[in-house]
Amino acid sequence: MFKALILFFLLGTGTIVAQDLVINASVIDAQTKRPIPFVNMIFVNHKIGTSADANGSFRFTVKERLKDESVYISCVGYEQRTLKVSDLLNSTVSLNQELNTLSEVNLYKMHFENQERVNSFRGKQIVGLGNFSGGAYPSALARYYERPEKFEKACFLKSVEIQFYKILGKPCQKATFRLRVLSVDTDNKPGKDLLGADLIIDKPEGKQNLKVDLIPYKINVPQEGFFVVVEHIFIEENKFSESYTIKVNDSIGYKEYLVDRYAPVFKGVETSPDDKEISAFYRSIEGWKSIELLNTAASAMNGKLPTPAFKILFTD
Repeated sequence: MFKALILFFLLGTGTIVAQDLVINASVIDAQTKRPIPFVNMIFVNHKIGTSADANGSFRFTVKERLKDESVYISCVGYEQRTLKVSDLLNSTVSLNQELNTLSEVNLYKMHFENQERVNSFRGKQIVGLGNFSGGAYPSALARYYERPEKFEKACFLKSVEIQFYKILGKPCQKATFRLRVLSVDTDNKPGKDLLGADLIIDKPEGKQNLKVDLIPYKINVPQEGFFVVVEHIFIEENKFSESYTIKVNDSIGYKEYLVDRYAPVFKGVETSPDDKEISAFYRSIEGWKSIELLNTAASAMNGKLPTPAFKILFTD
């Protein structure tokens, strides 16, 4: 029996009330001059941010006192830039493409003779995974997978299946998100992109699982393994509201609050903190943090940890 549990960890600051400075900006490729869609803009010292739309345009409202603050502008395949808010007002920002060296991924021929499937959901309690930033800024969820031992030479990622959590009483809404495959960094956290492309996925309304074909990207799995990452995109089309009832005090009683969130809600599984075979991370303002840092003792999870889960298919 699945728990009707959706985990939105309020690690951010919440919705800004005093809004008096509107950031309007566009982001383009420095070489081609074409718009870059779904770029992330995140404040360096504040837990707020947003994403550009499909046309590479931002519109974000903040307090005027933040005009001298710095923001990161970043997107897969491009060098990150740091700019002041005042420099973004009614501006066009250019990003340079990252220069990637040729990897061994391109040196093997694919045979498709052997396959191995990994199902991270088997025998696990299901949970829903939303915005780990509390809807304050674009964040991401990552899970580590080992390279199967049966492949002596080349081992490729054939497909990744992603499942979505249906919110009780609501349809499984249409949503756009980013799929990434990352290497393992020297600190065992998610590292560099292995896809070599910005893979944007459109989930149709009502769809509860999607299998993404990765054969065209020829990702040869490193010996040290890899991370599968799903990243929320903070655009209007993905926005929905969650209602929360919170006790203010004894005289006022309870008050209902509406908080903006961003779809999709991914299916994940409960894991024990003692399960050392599972390594998962969420991305915060400070970078990648281990799921183990979350304190769920007082929640319905009773100390268990929410972990992203995917169905992985390997081939040679």
